[in-house]
Amino acid sequence: MNIPESLTVVSEAPGEVAVTMRGARSELMKLRFLSRIRGTVDLGGARRGRVVVPLSAAILNLPAGFPAGDAAIEAPKSLTLDFELIVSAFVPVAPVFRGSVPDEMILVGQPSVSPARVLVRGPAAAMSGIAAVETEPIDLRNKRSGFSQEAVLRVGERCEAVPRIVRVDIEIAKRAVRTMPGIPPTLLQVEEGFMIEYSPSSASVTVEGPEELVNRLVNDDVSIILSIPPGTRGTSRIQPEVIVPQGIDTFSIDVDSFEVKVVSKR
Repeated sequence: MNIPESLTVVSEAPGEVAVTMRGARSELMKLRFLSRIRGTVDLGGARRGRVVVPLSAAILNLPAGFPAGDAAIEAPKSLTLDFELIVSAFVPVAPVFRGSVPDEMILVGQPSVSPARVLVRGPAAAMSGIAAVETEPIDLRNKRSGFSQEAVLRVGERCEAVPRIVRVDIEIAKRAVRTMPGIPPTLLQVEEGFMIEYSPSSASVTVEGPEELVNRLVNDDVSIILSIPPGTRGTSRIQPEVIVPQGIDTFSIDVDSFEVKVVSKR
């Protein structure tokens, strides 16, 4: 076919053509039962868009002894092909999972993918919507410890990924829940000349995550932030922001808001 490397065919081409042959009966019988005629179309001059290629006996690979003048293509008389530019891009790999680990277990952090980005190549129209490429589903059911698995990438029929297979490393640990009481809030944006009174004086934060991480936490690892808007005066209620160490899966605080009173020091 000799298609330019920068192009690809995005329309369907007929799988066969109807050919009429002339010649001795015995030779035609041999040709019918013992040979298979193939046609080769040179598309080296193709360009982006729709191209109409006339078909003639010259494209046929006839056996020795059959001149091209003894053959004729009856149908189709031409090929209509749509060509599109091929583009490529490095995109991140997004692991896809089936099911979940048992309730008493937890995924630790984000899965590690190697390589994290792959080269995806395909028609421009198909590539325009690809922001990431997904793996085949990786089964997490009944998994109680970390594991590594090779996963095939799903890029669709019109695109290809290099490499097509990646390795996904998944860390799994025992789940733990812990309540950390008596954490005082940290005040932000306190204006000069004013003082802040707040209630309650502290709160409890419950964290959930990998057992090893949860068990080594101390109160100083968890922060409750009260951001005081500039110009705040008198009494108001402010919702807290909770900051926990990386790796904690979920957390909650036992108060919805703090009562904050901004008063002058004079």
